Formats: sequence, C-alpha cells, structure tokens
Amino acid sequence: MKLKICLMGLLCLFFQVNAQTKPTTKHLEVGDKMPDVQITNIMNGKFKTAKISDFKGKLIILDFWNSFCAGCIAGFPKLDSLQRQFKGKIQVLLVNPESDHETERSMKIVIDRMNTWSDLPFKLPIVFHDKAISENFSFHGVPFMVWIGPDGTIAAIPDKSELTKENIGQVLTGKKITLKRSVDRILSPGKENL
Repeated sequence: MKLKICLMGLLCLFFQVNAQTKPTTKHLEVGDKMPDVQITNIMNGKFKTAKISDFKGKLIILDFWNSFCAGCIAGFPKLDSLQRQFKGKIQVLLVNPESDHETERSMKIVIDRMNTWSDLPFKLPIVFHDKAISENFSFHGVPFMVWIGPDGTIAAIPDKSELTKENIGQVLTGKKITLKRSVDRILSPGKENL
C-alpha cells in the first residue's frame, strides 16, 4: 500500500514538473504582434540571417512550402514578380519548415529550376529548415501564407487566391482588409500535402 502511494506521489510530481517545464506556444492570429524572431539558414538572398525587425515598414509575405509541393513552387514566379513590382515595400520569404526529408540539395534543385524557367534570376530568399517562424503559427500542410503588416502585426492569413497587387496595395496604405482565410490542410497519413 505504501509503495502504491509512493508511486502515485512520484507520478503526480512528474506530471506537475513536466507541465511546468513544457513551453506553451501561442499561435498567432490576425491582429497579433509578430515577435522579433531571429531568422537563420537563409538561402538565395542578399543576407544569411535576419530578424523580423529588419523588415520594419515593409509588408512581409511568409510563404510556407516544401520541395514536394508542386502547387507551392508553381506560385513562386508570381511572388517573385510581386517582389519586383513592390521593390522596397514588400519582403517575400519562402519559409521551408523544419523537416527530416528536406536537404540543402533539394533547395538548390528548386532554385536551379526556377532560374531555368525564367529569363530573370530567381531572387526570393528561402528560409531553410525553419523553426523560429513556423512555431508561431498553426498549420498542418502547405501551401500556407501569412502577411505581416508594416507595423509588425499579422495583417492576414490569406488563401493564395488573395495574393493580388490590389490587396497588397491596400495593406501597404494601412487599410484594414478582410481576405478569404487560408484553409487548413490536414495531412493524410503518408501524404506530404494536399
């Protein structure tokens, strides 16, 4: 009997300590302030590391993707075009969430393909094996997009169809906009994305 009580006490203590030491991440929503996270592992850009605050005053478009998502990669030329069109006003970051199956080689293959498909050099920065940005959002598949307004708050978590120069222009002028929200893509067992 004493052994059972002792074991129950140890289990209670274990769960209490475990609950206290386990970090709880609040997933950000529209209107929340984006933390000034340190971004590392940046490929294909002018910079290798950055902080969110480095892009203050710009609309930051985070496009979450992976190298197995053909729909994600098909959207890169449009993002590249918008980055050029709104030069100095927006910063597109292609965010590749931390994963066991992604490699630096797979990123370079995507970059090489993008350069082959276009007359202009592909210049969008890729945040490779990201955890710092991704852990702030709740999503189960890609593509997934987040817009951080020039003031550092989450302006939208839009569907890809909402990626237009008109919508970008409205965010840049400080207008509150309501965009169709990105549908959460639940992964099926054994599937990478839908």
